[in-house]
Amino acid sequence: MGGRSAPLEHQNGMKNMSALIAEEQRRQAMLSGDIAVLEALLSDGLVYVHSTGGRDTKTTYLDKMASGSLKYLTLCFEDLQVHTAGPGEMVTGRMSAEVIIGGQSKAVRSLFLTVWMPELGADGQQRLRMLAYQGTSGPA
Repeated sequence: MGGRSAPLEHQNGMKNMSALIAEEQRRQAMLSGDIAVLEALLSDGLVYVHSTGGRDTKTTYLDKMASGSLKYLTLCFEDLQVHTAGPGEMVTGRMSAEVIIGGQSKAVRSLFLTVWMPELGADGQQRLRMLAYQGTSGPA
């Protein structure tokens, strides 16, 4: 469950699109608790809506990760598809995870949508950053 996801496909059949690479970087950073990588991947304007209905900003999400009140033990993304959205890309897929939330272990199974938009990084280079995440309870 915590291993690499199945091969990633773009809606037009192209492999390894930039949003998919960013999703894999995000997955690995979430598993390892790498706040610096997440800081670089997430837009300052991030709106993160969990499958439970809870909502986070970039700051509140990173604070939960840094404090350990949110910890991913396993995390798998499956059935990922990329959809062009103007200058950015949207990714849809399924997520399964074992997490610790507020000291309690929980299995999470959800469908999700992420929105990745090009933004200038601190180094002045343009890269995709995650602007929005929407999860909804779904099949495993």
